[in-house]
Amino acid sequence: MKQLRNAILRSFILYFLGLSVVGGLIEEFFSQLQILVFESEYQALLMIIGGVFQLIAIFGFSYLFYRSLNKKIAKQSQKIAKQQNTLFANIAHDLKTPLTSISGFSKALSEDIVEPEERAEVSSIIYQKSLTANELLDLMFQYTKLNSTEYSLKRQEYAVNYLLKEAIADNYDLIEQQQIELLLDLPEEPIIKSIDKVEMRRVFNNLLINACKHNPPKSKLAISITENNNQTKVVLADNGTAIPLKDREKLFRPFVSENETERNFQGSGLGLAIVKAIIDKHGFTIELLDDEVYTKKFVLTL
Repeated sequence: MKQLRNAILRSFILYFLGLSVVGGLIEEFFSQLQILVFESEYQALLMIIGGVFQLIAIFGFSYLFYRSLNKKIAKQSQKIAKQQNTLFANIAHDLKTPLTSISGFSKALSEDIVEPEERAEVSSIIYQKSLTANELLDLMFQYTKLNSTEYSLKRQEYAVNYLLKEAIADNYDLIEQQQIELLLDLPEEPIIKSIDKVEMRRVFNNLLINACKHNPPKSKLAISITENNNQTKVVLADNGTAIPLKDREKLFRPFVSENETERNFQGSGLGLAIVKAIIDKHGFTIELLDDEVYTKKFVLTL
């Protein structure tokens, strides 16, 4: 939507300048004619003709602007529709696996095919698959919500370093389970920013979950916050699975194909896309940069 607004603004400026130039030339042309024509009745006629040409120029440029605007809106609408179709198709694809398992195991239980000693295990599988399906639906809801024009952030002044510490505490069990070695360099003094607390916490949670789930056990995860000239940088760097340079630009796109890095790295294909959407909504930036020590370094600039 931002690209569409920028395209409309550029078109408006272009057509406005074109209309100003043509209108000025028409006015100058008829002004020179009035100087050459001495009869008052002809001068009045020239003024009328000049006004008509000015109106023709206005209507002409307005029509051209209208057609250009229609084309840009149609193109953007097609792009959004394609993205939505891709979103729903991939969600349906990803939901198929857990739902098939739930359906199959539930049928086995209902038809009493499962041995008594295996019932607890089968019930656990059904429960886990239902959690997976629910997580996918939740991710889809979050992503569509963030990309809706009606959705706005609930910003407030809050300490981002405290929020990051809360997110680390939220995911500490997963960090321990994966035996991730945490290297923290977080300031004690509050670093206050105008943020949506809930959404920024989701950003930190998603990045921490990625670092745990998509890296080998016992990887190192270095988390730091620095501030310089009222600009805050939050860095999450790890020495786990590297992302090839050619695939880095695709990393924040939703549902890159399954044999590409985004899909393999992200799992559902939406977590990092949600992170990017939240960061963009705030007017912040996020990058995946090179580092001499770590294989991946996510840098958030607030």
